[in-house]
Amino acid sequence: MKIEAEMKTPGVGKAQFLELSPSGQPEAADLRSGETLQKIVSFDLKEEGNHVLAVTVSYYEASETSGRTRTFRKLYQFICKASLIVRTKVGDLGTSEQGGRRWILEAQLENCSEDTMQLDRVAMEVEGPFIYKDCNWETTGSEMPVLHSGEVEQVCFIVEEKHAGLASQAASDDRILFGVMGIGWRGEMGSRGYLSTGKLGTRVVAK
Repeated sequence: MKIEAEMKTPGVGKAQFLELSPSGQPEAADLRSGETLQKIVSFDLKEEGNHVLAVTVSYYEASETSGRTRTFRKLYQFICKASLIVRTKVGDLGTSEQGGRRWILEAQLENCSEDTMQLDRVAMEVEGPFIYKDCNWETTGSEMPVLHSGEVEQVCFIVEEKHAGLASQAASDDRILFGVMGIGWRGEMGSRGYLSTGKLGTRVVAK
């Protein structure tokens, strides 16, 4: 007997084959009467919309005189909805003592699911000529916030050029891109969730 799985997501035209956890069992196994074969499938949900999980089971059915291969396939359809809405805005803070430009990046995190969640990670992943300062719980020693359904938490970061003038040199299409924000949380039953925003930044202001 052999089990295979694949996932069809909204943004990818072709189904993605999934690796099955072996659970201490071989890829294919001979099963005697009453025995079972179990596999575990995992998939990182990154898109909203309709998802289809297809599971295919193939086995060889032997009799005293002959045998034949049988295959059956089951489809599991479900809709993935966002658990967290992130709204951001950027303000100009002028220049630092070293002459580099500074910005404040503020974000509202709204729990749009029906479950309670506890944030356990909110961090910037800056790229290029930038560094940042975290103005949230890790620096104040406060406990990570718990968000009930519909509640909102405000976070902010100070983003700064490593050296004066580098941001303008790195600007693309009249935008200065800082990087992305990564947000992680735990649900009521300990399940983990993670969200990464698109690239965040601000427009180049002509002087």
